[in-house]
Amino acid sequence: MNVIRTNAPSQTQKNDAITLQEVCRSHDHISLTLPMEEDCIYFLLYDEETLLSVLCAFFTENMDYECSGFTHPGHRQKGYFTKLIETLLDETGDSDLIFPVDESCKDTIHALQAMDASFWYQEHIMELPLTQSIKTSRLKEGSSFDALSLSIASSPEETPIQCVFLLDGKQVGSCCLDALEHGAYFYGFEISEPYRNQGLGSACLSLFLDTYFAHPNARRYKKLFLQVSGLNKPAISLYKKAGFQITESLSYYVY
Repeated sequence: MNVIRTNAPSQTQKNDAITLQEVCRSHDHISLTLPMEEDCIYFLLYDEETLLSVLCAFFTENMDYECSGFTHPGHRQKGYFTKLIETLLDETGDSDLIFPVDESCKDTIHALQAMDASFWYQEHIMELPLTQSIKTSRLKEGSSFDALSLSIASSPEETPIQCVFLLDGKQVGSCCLDALEHGAYFYGFEISEPYRNQGLGSACLSLFLDTYFAHPNARRYKKLFLQVSGLNKPAISLYKKAGFQITESLSYYVY
């Protein structure tokens, strides 16, 4: 067995990792993928030219490492992934390792339990179909901000975009939108601290949906999706009111 550690995997190594990823996704019926980004560290365990296990990690703003990985279904429970974890720990020191996992993948849960990793919290993926007209009437119930306006930093043809919400000309919130292969990703939605708990979140979300997705070029997206912490009950309630539904839940474990 040969373990390779790299910040810049070759095209062959990337292809091997993606192939292994797809084998595992199909076997485990999950949608998680490796974060193929420039600031990631990769650990690849090969048996000659066959990739059996891969671990990808990146340093977060919370001073920990978020980790994702896959081991070939036919080569699990042999200590391969543990070996990659131990190799990562040799250079991370006391930093926590964070693992986002799909609870439906029992092999992953068993592996984390064997490591004595601790459950932290859940995060939900929520989706809003854009094939029909967006209905924001429920968001507007009980809130009235006539002086609220939306400033979009770029045209609907361009992404990512940053949006700023203004109340009487003063910034009170913001959000971002990016285009991915399977839809538009809504993130960074935030209301400034002094303006929270006044119904402004509903008004801003309604204004964004009504303004941005009224543009013909924005209608090319089939769905709008976002991620929200399972601990953030007010945000989940707000998104459900706008028509978003939870389509997937990820559990986060700490080691």
